[in-house]
Amino acid sequence: MSVLSNKRVLVVDSESAQLSEVASMLTSEGVEVESLPCSEVTPEKVAELDIDLVLLNHLHEGVACNDTLALLRSVGVTAVMPILVQVDDTTESIQTALSSGAADYTTPDEPAASVIQKMRAIFDQGDTFAGSSDIDITPTETTVTKTGIRVYVVEDDPLLRNLLSVRMEKSSFPYEFSVDGSGALEAMHQFKPDIIILDLMLPGKSGFEVLQEVKADEMLKDVPVIVFSNKDGQEDRARAKQLGAAGFYVKAMTDLSELIDKIAAHAKA
Repeated sequence: MSVLSNKRVLVVDSESAQLSEVASMLTSEGVEVESLPCSEVTPEKVAELDIDLVLLNHLHEGVACNDTLALLRSVGVTAVMPILVQVDDTTESIQTALSSGAADYTTPDEPAASVIQKMRAIFDQGDTFAGSSDIDITPTETTVTKTGIRVYVVEDDPLLRNLLSVRMEKSSFPYEFSVDGSGALEAMHQFKPDIIILDLMLPGKSGFEVLQEVKADEMLKDVPVIVFSNKDGQEDRARAKQLGAAGFYVKAMTDLSELIDKIAAHAKA
């Protein structure tokens, strides 16, 4: 049975071919799909419909749609509800959505199957957060047995922090989080990590800036950094590699069990 079976998903402002296709695929997986225009969406309405996840078209022009994400994030039951937003495929649009509280994002050209996978990942409290793309990481079949690997994670997404913390606790990895890039370097000096997991789009300071600072820092320059990004772009991957990243993973398709194995492999190297 699909992890999505019997879930209730609200599609807000479904005037896009992608979201219409997603809604159809969800229905075939046993999901109850509700649709509303932005102007009718309130936290009370979402609670009344007993919604588990919101898929919001953030491309639609107009005050009602522009304010919907902030409205849902500001009140009670919807404050922690997972919300996926459809945005333009630009760094600014993606950053705005994520910093406003979106759990993840989709872009207009993204296959509907990828959007469904992101939803499955949110409800599957285990191994998949969202496909992975590597940079110069040799596949390993090693099962994690080494404990005590100190992992520093720079990540502003509370859902992903929660999933990662569960996996690292099970693997007996001491860990610490930063939720923005501004104070990360100083905190790393205190924590003395064996490996760093780094998001690219962060409040305060970008992941690229943090990566550049880490590799220029005498204490941290030899610590392997794995980039864990929302966005799978050749330019981002090339830049991360140039700045010294040991690996690059895309959240949308990354198996967290595999990531834990990679953490162990890099820390042992």
